[in-house]
Amino acid sequence: MIQMPVLIHIHMPDGRLLRQDGFTLVVNSRGCVLAMETRPEIGQHMVLVNPTSGVEQSGAVIRAQRSRDGGYAVAFQFDKPTPQFWSPVLLPEEGKGGPR
Repeated sequence: MIQMPVLIHIHMPDGRLLRQDGFTLVVNSRGCVLAMETRPEIGQHMVLVNPTSGVEQSGAVIRAQRSRDGGYAVAFQFDKPTPQFWSPVLLPEEGKGGPR
């Protein structure tokens, strides 16, 4: 589990662009599970921004469920695997194994 802050940009069905802070619960090169205040729709596209590096990555919501704290736990999948979104130190390249 890696908990890090992310900025979330999501286009709402009514056309508004919603920007909110969130944080990750689990990350991998294909996406993450993140905590956020607003419930997105399955298949809805969002952009995550790593506030430390400024790197942005788009993707889609694959699951969203109410969490105990009243927010939502959202499974988010990048449009393409992007391990560098998190940090080159945190995730090894796919198929390269982990740190030794």
